[in-house]
Amino acid sequence: MNQNVSMREWLDWLTRVRLLMIVLILGVGAVWPQYVPASSANRYFLPLIILWITLGILHLILVRWIPHAQWHGGLQITSDILMISALVYATGLQESYFISLYLLVIIVASILFSRRGAFTTAGACLGILAGLTALASAGKIPRTALSAPTAEGLRIWFLSNLFGFLAVAYLASYLAQSLRRKGVELEEKREELLDLQDFTQDIIHSMRGGLVTTDLEGRIILLNRTGEDILGWRFADVRGRKLGEISEDFWLPGSYEANIKLHGFRKEIDFRTPDGQLRYLGISVSLLRSRDSLRSGYVFNFQDLTELRRLEQEVATKERMAALGRLSAAIAHEIRQPLTAMAGAVKELARLVPLEDDEKHLVGIVSRESERLNHIITDFLNYSREKTYEFGEEDVRALLDETLTLIEKKPEVGPKYQIVRAFNVGLEERPFWLRIAFRDTGIGLDAKQRAKIFEPLQSGFEGGTGLGLSIVYQIVQAHSGRIMVVSEKDRGAEFIVDLPRVA
Repeated sequence: MNQNVSMREWLDWLTRVRLLMIVLILGVGAVWPQYVPASSANRYFLPLIILWITLGILHLILVRWIPHAQWHGGLQITSDILMISALVYATGLQESYFISLYLLVIIVASILFSRRGAFTTAGACLGILAGLTALASAGKIPRTALSAPTAEGLRIWFLSNLFGFLAVAYLASYLAQSLRRKGVELEEKREELLDLQDFTQDIIHSMRGGLVTTDLEGRIILLNRTGEDILGWRFADVRGRKLGEISEDFWLPGSYEANIKLHGFRKEIDFRTPDGQLRYLGISVSLLRSRDSLRSGYVFNFQDLTELRRLEQEVATKERMAALGRLSAAIAHEIRQPLTAMAGAVKELARLVPLEDDEKHLVGIVSRESERLNHIITDFLNYSREKTYEFGEEDVRALLDETLTLIEKKPEVGPKYQIVRAFNVGLEERPFWLRIAFRDTGIGLDAKQRAKIFEPLQSGFEGGTGLGLSIVYQIVQAHSGRIMVVSEKDRGAEFIVDLPRVA
């Protein structure tokens, strides 16, 4: 505990309490004048109270003005002893009703100082009180009491005050020291608790997975930093909200209550962040129990499985494409030779034999379809054949700009489509990767189409062979890169290409 801070707090509080006490004494003297003996000295009662109030205000100003001074306590105790002694003398010494104010000063000294300071204050109060009484009895100062006390009465009065002052000093200092010790222990426990709380918070926020805790109604109590990154929500924005409002699939308790009680529950869900990103989450739920083993809520541990799912799909796609590549190479080789022979034979027959218009049209169909099949087989062979590349450093922006210019000039593009270049948005530089994103506002892809988009023969467009994206996939893989698609039905599609940076 910071002793200086504690002393300032006590002084500030005691200064205000003193002012209140002085005002009460003034009220007693004004409302109940019978408590102020009608002696010649009681005319000093009101000036003393005014002086005491003035000193109290000055002490309050000094405490606020010079808060770190060490002499505030001693100055206040000394001034209070002097003012109380003057008040007691003015109201009849041993007949005064204000002698008990010394006890308050002794208690305050016990709070502010050590036990020695409390007994020193008690001795000073007793000494000044006894000195004033002795001087008044000897006629050295005017007597303010209404009647002259006997020697036996003074002795009993002095002994009773001696016992009272010392007893109060002992008990008050003992209690004050006990409070100080308890205060130090509480402060130490508080520091330990804060350290433990910080340590616990560090563990929670350092977890690699997300963590959400809720009460039994599903209101969010805690969300760690990893969970904020995964869900895209700040804890301050969702605290107290029901988890079902964030995602209906996320809030699992209810129909799964019995299962959770037995051995927890696990589920994988699709989750959309506030900015529209679709993520695949694995969630496990367990009961949150208090120290007495009573249920107090639920604990949700979750991980972002989006990248893992993408890698799984990529591995599966590679395996399927490798198998299809081998199969297509074999089929294309077996089909190409008889197809070429058939196309050549038809052309030769058309040259040797006069044909009617209908027959010429049929021969044209055979020739055209043979060429189209030959073109498809060529694409298959290009897809399945092992490729060689020559790598070099290139400015990606220049390549993209040139490619987009060529696309814009194609007749089939025309005014129906608009190409927007956003290199500072869709082209991102990362420490080891360069990410290029292509986004459209078309019909999009459903989950089934997304899963097989890079496989051969998956084209849904008229005239397409279904090999374009498969070849693109091969080229990106050959550059040690990766390609993925983010799309939903009727929401457009975004193709993302990550390439390793050269520098």
